[in-house]
Amino acid sequence: MIVVGDVGGTNTRFALAEPHGNDWRFTRLEQLPTAPGVAAMLSRYLESAGRPALAGAALCGAGPVMADGGIRLANADVVLDPAELAGAAGVTRALLVNDFAAVAHAIPHLPAAAFAACGAGVARPDSPRLVVGPGTGLGIAVFAPAGDGWTVIPGDGGHADLAPVDDEELEAWEKLRARLGRVSIEAAVSGPGLERLHALFAPGASLKAPEIADAAWRGDAAAARSVALFTRWLGRVAGNLALTAAARGGVYLAGGIVPSWGSRFDVAAFRAAFEDKPPHSDWLRGIPGFVVQHPQPGLYGLAVLSAASGG
Repeated sequence: MIVVGDVGGTNTRFALAEPHGNDWRFTRLEQLPTAPGVAAMLSRYLESAGRPALAGAALCGAGPVMADGGIRLANADVVLDPAELAGAAGVTRALLVNDFAAVAHAIPHLPAAAFAACGAGVARPDSPRLVVGPGTGLGIAVFAPAGDGWTVIPGDGGHADLAPVDDEELEAWEKLRARLGRVSIEAAVSGPGLERLHALFAPGASLKAPEIADAAWRGDAAAARSVALFTRWLGRVAGNLALTAAARGGVYLAGGIVPSWGSRFDVAAFRAAFEDKPPHSDWLRGIPGFVVQHPQPGLYGLAVLSAASGG
């Protein structure tokens, strides 16, 4: 048994993971608001679980791994220290990786039922794949087959510059720039980004991202416009990344937003923006897309990584 933890910009999730045939079983899943002192949170979680004997600990965080092996979250004042986390778990070392690196490690091991098709292309098994997903920020990782396993390269492309393409995007971008200065991708393509877009179209409104989505499904014009622009920009960004990474193995949408939308996610609008890159539109049209529907792909990937590293 190992303990796994996914520390996001908004929520932190812990679970106990055990091998179950060719799969993993997760028990005692607990979600808490992300806050400083994650090692203490982990210790309290394990106390509540009866201090089980652990073979290892693996955690991921929404930020890059630093030179000392720790992670400073990009969108929260939280630092993850591997030595502190190992001490809290009572193990000799704690595996610590970027959150979307963990998701990328999960994807090759998840069953087909964990994915919903989002584009009709055909995957090239020898080519890189891309996982991207908006949540508190925008997570990104590229992964490709390498020998008997996978090479995973996490990135921070959510902090790259966002570019407008059409007149509506330009108008929204100029308003964001007036408020923010530089407009990063996740300034619009994230949960807080969706809230910013909605505030442009409904001045004075203060809805949270889930409330905006619900309002859009009920037919609210400003909310629907916000969701549509968010979806279009997500498609453009994913297409840019697919071109950059030559991700002909497929593009996977994860994170806290798109999977929660289910069948209400506008696949046609996403794909139209994803493929709108002549002279490479046909090339992009051949890349399959998937929405990751597994409830905890990050925790799953951590279990896979921990097993591969010997605990």
